[in-house]
Amino acid sequence: MFSFRYDDEVSIALPLPDKDSAALYALVEDSRTTLAQWLPWANQLHSVDDEKKFLQTTLTHFGAGDSLNCVIRYRNQPVGMISFNQINKEHQHAEVGYWLGNQWHHKNIMHRAVTALMTIGFTEYNLRKIIINVDINNDSSNHVAQKLNCHLDGTKREDILYSNGEFADMNEWTLLRSEWEKLR
Repeated sequence: MFSFRYDDEVSIALPLPDKDSAALYALVEDSRTTLAQWLPWANQLHSVDDEKKFLQTTLTHFGAGDSLNCVIRYRNQPVGMISFNQINKEHQHAEVGYWLGNQWHHKNIMHRAVTALMTIGFTEYNLRKIIINVDINNDSSNHVAQKLNCHLDGTKREDILYSNGEFADMNEWTLLRSEWEKLR
């Protein structure tokens, strides 16, 4: 199974639906209020079986080359997920999505996981640009993009509709391969 180790603590790997679904669902259940604030899917996940089906679907999409969804492991324990939600082969760019369980915040895990995914994107997928779209009010995720030296391309107004019926503005952060190479 595909796995990429960032350091002794953080790695990302393709999900193992039978093994990972219960742990990931427990994280979502425990962090649902926080996750649902930014991620519309959080309130639509109702069981370990829902999580397992989602993980199986991500493997199908990976096999087709459409996306790459990985479990974030901290000290070999699932703590969240990270993905290239959409891989645009023609234009050589991909959009990153990610989440962590509440108890794993403030350990620099997400910075390391996104760095690992970007390394894969630029070296294995030959991407020229990686995009991170973040709700303008999500300070933690905006900080992740800033810390990675991403460029704020702009704010897309009323870009996402949340389950409460309200639209939100999204910051679009990008990192080009040429910029990433200079940072290495």
